[in-house]
Amino acid sequence: MRKERLLDVGTFLGCMLLLIWPALYNGYPILYSDTGAYVASGMRLDIPMDRPITYGLFIRVTSLGGFTLWTVIASQSAIMVALIQLLLKGVAPEGDRRRIRSLIVIGTLVIFTGLPWVVSQVMADVFTPILVLCAVLLLFIRNPREHKAKRAVLYALFFLSIAVHLSHPAFVLAFLGIIYVLRAVLHATSGSTIPQRPIWIMLGLGLAAYPIMSSAISKCGNVMFSGAMVQHGVMQAYLEAHCPDEGIALCEWKDRLPRMAYEFHWDEQGPTGGMNHWHEHNAELGRIIRGTITEWPLLLLQVKASLKATWDQLALFAIGDGWGPFREDSEQFRALQHFMSHDVDAIRASHQYKGTMELVPYFIPVHRAVFAISLLALIPLFIVAVRKNVQTIGITTAFLAGILVNAWGSGTFSGEVDRFGCKMAWLLPFLIVLLVIVGMRKRST
Repeated sequence: MRKERLLDVGTFLGCMLLLIWPALYNGYPILYSDTGAYVASGMRLDIPMDRPITYGLFIRVTSLGGFTLWTVIASQSAIMVALIQLLLKGVAPEGDRRRIRSLIVIGTLVIFTGLPWVVSQVMADVFTPILVLCAVLLLFIRNPREHKAKRAVLYALFFLSIAVHLSHPAFVLAFLGIIYVLRAVLHATSGSTIPQRPIWIMLGLGLAAYPIMSSAISKCGNVMFSGAMVQHGVMQAYLEAHCPDEGIALCEWKDRLPRMAYEFHWDEQGPTGGMNHWHEHNAELGRIIRGTITEWPLLLLQVKASLKATWDQLALFAIGDGWGPFREDSEQFRALQHFMSHDVDAIRASHQYKGTMELVPYFIPVHRAVFAISLLALIPLFIVAVRKNVQTIGITTAFLAGILVNAWGSGTFSGEVDRFGCKMAWLLPFLIVLLVIVGMRKRST
């Protein structure tokens, strides 16, 4: 028994190390332009204007009060490994091969998908797939002998996953809506059913998480959506139809709006004047947004823009998006120097700091090829694995719904970028692996 436990712990730690190999290669956890703001908010206990404080608090706790970011990504890796192993256990029988299966599956994801790069990055992005995995385990992996404490932990992790990101309450509503439709379809066509109670509990957790971020949504939601409207051409159409008759301040930018959403959001010389001036434009941008969804030609344009943005976002999932050097003159470095002083030497020695992350471009075409192959393999593998199996149908629907809802929400309300797709695209190859395992089980049986 002791030997078995040691083997389990060794396998778990090995999988954890596999998932953070990009950070080990870099010499430090991977930083993004938002990392410094997350760190500062958690350490100062300040609620940011453009995001909830929740991920900052996660950093504060898992960094051991500001000792190092290494323990932050180790915590992210441990959560991800635990969820993947639980899912593998749910679709495949227990046995001596469970450890080698975990290592092979996670090793495959490490080599052929962007998962390890997402886990190795200090960003709330990692919690979007965690949210989906928790939902799958709660809905479709049911064991009558399962301890209630495990489900309580999954619900708590699901709640944390919602609370770390502004987009997640809306994500949960859309995601659970798809699951509920699936439940109705299965009940009508085969008499099978998906338990209703977990759906309502997760919906309640989504609603409960909203107050945590309502302040940030009210301050920055209009700006974020307006930036996406600029990128999609909807804002230009509105201004063409209404300027200068209504005296809209944004009319002076009608013929020189930026091309990308992030330029609209952050450029201090741009239309919004940067974050410190967002409150000056919030009310006007809110009126413009309402105008685009109450005037039929503009509403139609919004719908078309949303569909196109969703489609475009599905094809964007390259790693490396926004991974600047962040040297001494950056806000990110100054925040880490102040709150993570033990890490300064490691930051300076990292490939990211030096701008020498030369392995990144080699992985991008591999990830694209694997995603394309996964799409081609999805239908035949699904047909082989399903055989009216509600669990397999549910897992497949949930994974695909997670990818689709993420693409819709990110593309429509924030603007299409690779970072938003990268955090979820790995779920498709993982789904293929699960379908192969289920298919092999059926064949051996």
